[in-house]
Amino acid sequence: MDSPAPSVDYRTEPSRYRHWRLSSDGPLATLAMDVAEEGGLQPGYRLKLNSYDLGVDIELADALNRIRFEHPEVRAVVLTSAKDRIFCSGANIFMLGLASHAWKVNFCKFTNETRNGIEDSSRHSGLKFVAAVNGTCAGGGYELALACDAIVLVDDRSSAVSLPEVPLLGVLPGTGGLTRLTDKRRVRHDHADIFCTTAEGVRGQRALDWKLVDALAKPAQFAAAVRERALSLSRSG
Repeated sequence: MDSPAPSVDYRTEPSRYRHWRLSSDGPLATLAMDVAEEGGLQPGYRLKLNSYDLGVDIELADALNRIRFEHPEVRAVVLTSAKDRIFCSGANIFMLGLASHAWKVNFCKFTNETRNGIEDSSRHSGLKFVAAVNGTCAGGGYELALACDAIVLVDDRSSAVSLPEVPLLGVLPGTGGLTRLTDKRRVRHDHADIFCTTAEGVRGQRALDWKLVDALAKPAQFAAAVRERALSLSRSG
């Protein structure tokens, strides 16, 4: 039986964030994902591997709006992870298993609106976004990266991007992944077909060759490469 919908308090601000770290330095802001495993909106699941529920996305939406309105000096935002070797593993599967159909629908709508808002800010407000993928990036985590203007992937022989929903769960990606692959990034359809039916994902040079990411950087050069890309985008807005 579906669990009753939890009560949700949308009131938040940076000092109350449990899942994100927001900082700014001149024209650049950084949003580092650091999801608290025990910070779910309701009992019954743990937010492991930087997976997210609605509470995580509420903080993300709040942070994005604060950057837009409280920090007009910021022209580019870096989305990254504060955890080691994991960027984001997507929506928490156990949370979805507990949720009612209506909750799942509203959850997906909210996350889609947040990612569409990232693209709208880039298109109309001149605020650019870089996904600094410093670890494994799967499902909704990669869909979050796809909403950004550029994706920089750490080239460490293990970090990969993936959309494993079809082979692992038998469902389509729920936050625009397939559309952004082919329509936004112009990934070849045969590559997209292989990518979306392969659970282990794609890493390194193949990810770059297939246009799944925009740049690779070795771990020692990763921070500098991300900053350079973000500064370049900040000047283009």
